[in-house]
Amino acid sequence: MTLGAQTCWQRSPLLAWRQIDGEAIIISPEESVMHELNETGSFVWHYADGKHSAAQIAELLAGEYEVTLAQALEDTEALLADLAQHKLLVAGGSTEKEGDKR
Repeated sequence: MTLGAQTCWQRSPLLAWRQIDGEAIIISPEESVMHELNETGSFVWHYADGKHSAAQIAELLAGEYEVTLAQALEDTEALLADLAQHKLLVAGGSTEKEGDKR
């Protein structure tokens, strides 16, 4: 399965997490590991709700911070991939309509 900018991501339901002083603290009970995200990582984490694609999150990120959309998308996709590799996120559906797929 190829995951692209239109893939929606959601937080794993197995995790416990809290937002403290603008930063997300994530606990993976399965591995007893705590993960801390900085302000921009926490921004991305907030929108990884199963409703926003990587492209949509990057657009929001570019609007919030002084970064180009291309850089925001590159950074967002890299962070989402890293979080998924650590089993903190799972890929959901896609924002593409069935007729839009090539």
